[in-house]
Amino acid sequence: MSTVFAALAYLLFLLPSINAARVGNLVLLRNATATGAVCLDGTPPAFYLGNGTGSDANKWIVHLEGGGWCYDESDCYGRSKTHLGSSASYTPTAEFGGFLDSDPKVNPKFSNWTVVYVKYCDGASFSGNKAEPITVEGKRIYFRGHLVLVAVVDYLLAIGLQDASAAILTGCSAGGLSTYLHLDYFRSRVPSQIPVHGLPDAGYFTDAPNTEGQMEIRAKYQYVYHMQNCSGGVNAACMDSTPAMDQWQCFMAQYTYPHIKTPIFVLNSEYDTWQLGNILELGCTPPHCNATQMKDFMMWRATFLKALQPAIAAPGNGLFTDSCLVHCQSLGAPSWNGFLVGGQTAHDTFADWYFQDSSGKSKLVDGPYPENQSCKGSILLDTYADF
Repeated sequence: MSTVFAALAYLLFLLPSINAARVGNLVLLRNATATGAVCLDGTPPAFYLGNGTGSDANKWIVHLEGGGWCYDESDCYGRSKTHLGSSASYTPTAEFGGFLDSDPKVNPKFSNWTVVYVKYCDGASFSGNKAEPITVEGKRIYFRGHLVLVAVVDYLLAIGLQDASAAILTGCSAGGLSTYLHLDYFRSRVPSQIPVHGLPDAGYFTDAPNTEGQMEIRAKYQYVYHMQNCSGGVNAACMDSTPAMDQWQCFMAQYTYPHIKTPIFVLNSEYDTWQLGNILELGCTPPHCNATQMKDFMMWRATFLKALQPAIAAPGNGLFTDSCLVHCQSLGAPSWNGFLVGGQTAHDTFADWYFQDSSGKSKLVDGPYPENQSCKGSILLDTYADF
């Protein structure tokens, strides 16, 4: 799948569910280029800042943007010409919804928090760490995602994160994977007296075969990991505990999760549409599938839940997995505050876990498709085929 198509598909996939309300202003980190922190094309990294209000203004949500990966050098070259590989076209302002929303009707418990939306421009979930650029078609391409993350955290600490009263690291899709990979690093940079939590959304990409039994997604992740030299940009404890030949696994959530020490809440669909289209390679939109495809589709949930066992079993951490045909869920309605599991929304379940509210449940696993009637409110039911 080409970078341009991937970027377009990702945007089309998300836009129907995003109800934007909060406005953030662009902060371009021009001075960070001196440290080597640059996008694929060498332009400076950036984020959008939406200031909080009232007593919650000193609480921070740091969101790591998603948008897939570039799977080889040529793909990264193509990506460098888009907003997912260059900051050249970033607009002065941007709007955010869902968990980042300032509307208390949409986001009751977190609407007044300060929000940072970190732009994604490296193609490897903020993990690339290659000193020298490569050259593709006469153009230099930089793999510096880890340095981008370092530069962003440095800047945030300097402008107020250092004195925050709370911080949550979050992200969806490739940004959800970023949250798994970098949560403990983020925790290590924020002063120890500040509580830090993680909310990765749709980032638990499964190391599983497609319908033909081929481990294609594994091969892709392995190539990205080595191409961008991600060994110094992922969870250190995972790297220390994994044999050298298997350390690429630390670029995947299911292998990283057992090593994460910071409190974390998993948000994911059990039938994540990106995974159905790109890992399982189902080739249809349920229920509009033939008998063989529907069998593969129904079996996917067991595959996903088996990979998710470390999170399901982890004491103290939270979890919300529904059976809706969606990808990212934290960025808008109805997924953030409309889909129900055990009578609770994702927003309420995360809030119960975060605020330690024993009146609600903080770990919920849905039943199989199509039992969850609240999923019928999803606009995304038929949008993932061929994505």
